Amino acid sequence: MILAVKIRCPAILGGAGLAIVALTGCGLADSPPPDATIASPSAAAPRGPLATAEDAVGAEVCVACHADLAVAQAEHPMARTAAAVDGDTRDLWFSDELLGRPVAWRDEFGPEPRFRRVGEGGVRFGVSGTEVDEEAAVDAVFGSGLRGATPVSFAAARRMRELRLSFSASHDGWIATPGGEADEDPLGDLDDAEATGDCVGCHATALAWDAEERFDPHRAVLGVRCERCHGSGIAHVEAQSAGGEPGPIFHPGQLTAAGQVAFCGQCHRQPTDFEPSEIVARDPALARHAGASLMMSACFRESPPETTIGCSECHDPHSPEPAGPARTGAVCRRCHDDPAALHSRTEVAAGADCAGCHLPERREVFGGTPFTDHWIGIPGEEPPPPGSTRASADLAWLETLYGPRIAEANPPQGAARLRVGLAELLHLRRDLASSQALLREALALGPDYRTRLKAAALLRDGGRAAEAVPILRQAAEERPGTPHAFFELGDLLLETGDFAGAATPLAVAAGLSPDSAGVRVALGRALLGSGRPAEAVAAFRQGLSLSPDDPEALGRLAGVLAAHPRREVRNPLEAVALAERLANRFSFAEPRSLDVLGAAYAAAGRFDEAVRAAERAIALASRAGDAALATEVRGRLSLYRGRRAFIGPLPADPPRR
Repeated sequence: MILAVKIRCPAILGGAGLAIVALTGCGLADSPPPDATIASPSAAAPRGPLATAEDAVGAEVCVACHADLAVAQAEHPMARTAAAVDGDTRDLWFSDELLGRPVAWRDEFGPEPRFRRVGEGGVRFGVSGTEVDEEAAVDAVFGSGLRGATPVSFAAARRMRELRLSFSASHDGWIATPGGEADEDPLGDLDDAEATGDCVGCHATALAWDAEERFDPHRAVLGVRCERCHGSGIAHVEAQSAGGEPGPIFHPGQLTAAGQVAFCGQCHRQPTDFEPSEIVARDPALARHAGASLMMSACFRESPPETTIGCSECHDPHSPEPAGPARTGAVCRRCHDDPAALHSRTEVAAGADCAGCHLPERREVFGGTPFTDHWIGIPGEEPPPPGSTRASADLAWLETLYGPRIAEANPPQGAARLRVGLAELLHLRRDLASSQALLREALALGPDYRTRLKAAALLRDGGRAAEAVPILRQAAEERPGTPHAFFELGDLLLETGDFAGAATPLAVAAGLSPDSAGVRVALGRALLGSGRPAEAVAAFRQGLSLSPDDPEALGRLAGVLAAHPRREVRNPLEAVALAERLANRFSFAEPRSLDVLGAAYAAAGRFDEAVRAAERAIALASRAGDAALATEVRGRLSLYRGRRAFIGPLPADPPRR
C-alpha cells in the first residue's frame, strides 16, 4: 500500500483567510494550453521574504508615493498575518478574558496545555502533569484573526514550533492546533530549519535572526507588506530620490494569469505541494488552499490564455474588501456568456452570483471554520472514481505541473518532496523504472522523515523491498522516539518472512504506540513466527484489550489457542469464545472466520459443530472462488469427521473489517 502522508499545516489560520502550509496514468487529458503550463512565477518574481530587515525600506516609505494603496493594504488581513508578542500586542490574544475562553481538547492529545502571562509583556505556554513540567515562550502569533491564529515559539538553529493550542474564531475559543494533534512533544514538535523557513517566509516580509540563529520577530518585518510581493524597494526609492526614472520594482499584476496563480501559490499553495491521493480524492481540506484548488479547476487548466483566471481578478491584494457578485460574475461570463442556458435544473438570473454555488464555502474542514473552495465545479459533483477518464485527466494535469516546480531552485528537502510526489504519479501509471529513478534522486538529496517513509513505501509497492529496508532503518535512527518507521520496517520484514528481524522494530513501535492494537498484533505475528508463542499470545491479548472487536486480533489469538503444536500454549475453551465472537462479527457468513471456529470447536472436542463450521466455510470459499482455502479446509474437515483436532497454523490472513 502506498503511504499517504498528510501534510501538516501551520497557522489555521492564515492571513488572507487562506491558511499556509509548510511543505510537504495518464495521458488521457488534452494538452494543457501553453499559458497554463507555466506553473512557476517569473524568474524575476520575489521567491520569498527579504533576507534581512535591512533590505526593506518599509511600508512607511511606500506610503509617501502610494498613499491610498499602502494605507488600504495595511488593513488587509495579509498585512496582519503575524505579530510579535510584547507589551503592546499581548492583550490582543492573551488577555485574561480571552485566556478564559473554552478549550476544546481531547484526552488522546495528551495533557492539556495552557498559556500564562508573565512579566510586562510575556506569555508562556506550558504543560503540567508530565514527568517534568515543560514550558516555552510565546514569541509570535501567526494568523490575522479572520479565522483564528496560532501562537508560535522560536528556537536556536532556525527552528520553531507551532504551539498546540490555537484560537478559533468560529469556536470563539481555543482548539488543538490543526495538524499538531498527534505531536510527540507536548508543547508542539520542533520544525527543522527548512520547514521553519517555509513557514516564516509566508508570514513575514523581511527576516531577522539573532546570534543563535533564532528568528527574531521584533526586528523582522512581520505580515505580508508591500515588499513581500514587490521585492525590495531600495533601488526603486533611490532612483526616485535622485530624480530619475523609477527604479526596478516587481509588479505581480503583469504576470500571465497562470504565472500569477503560481506566484500567489508560493504561500497559498500549488497542487504539487500535496499528496497526489489528496488531489485525486478532492480532499475537503484543499478548500483551505486557494492556489492549489484553483489550479486543478477546469476553468483554469482548460481555458485559453486570454480567459484563464488569475487571482487578482477577484481579489485585490491592496484592499480587504471582498469581490462582489458583479465582479466574479463578469469573470465567469468571459467564457459562459449565457449562464441561464447552462442551467437545466435551476433557474438562474443573468446577474446571479456564480461564486455562491460554484465556489462553495466549506465548513467541515476544521470544525466550522469557513473556507471558500476554489476548485470550481458543479454543486454536488462527486470525485471521479479511480481509473476513470476524469481521474486520469486530473493525474495527467498534475503531472505537467511537476516539471516547472522541480526545475526551480528548491531547498534540498523541498526538492526531495517534489521528486517523490512525481514518483508516485509515475508509480500509479506503472512506469516503475522512471518512478524508482526519481526516488533514488530524492533519497540522495537528504529528504525529511515523512518523505523518506513515503519513498520506502513506493519502493516496497514497486517490488523493491530490499531497497526499502535500509531507508526505513535510517528513518528509525533519525527519529528514535517516533513509531512510524519502526512499524513500517517491522511490517516489511514480516512480509519478507524475516520474523526474528521484524520482532525488534515492532517491539519498539509497540512501546512508542501505547494505544495501537494493530502494532501489537503485528508484533504477535513476528513473535509467533520466530518461535516465541507465549510472548505472541501476550501481544495478541494486549491488542485485543485495546480493540476488543478487532478481527485480526480475534482470529490470530483464537487460532494459536486452538491449534498451536505446543500443548501448554493451547486453551480450547478460550479459543471457542474468541472464534465465536469473530464469526459473529461476520454473521457466520465469512469462510476464514468459520475455518478458525471449526478448529476451535474440534480442539474443545465439539466435533459435530466443527464439521458444520468447516462445511459452511468450504461452501462459502467455493462460492467466492477461493479454491485454495476450500482445499485447505477440506483437509481439516476430514480430521473433524475422524474425531481428531487440527494442529498447525491456520490461514495466515484472518478476515478484516
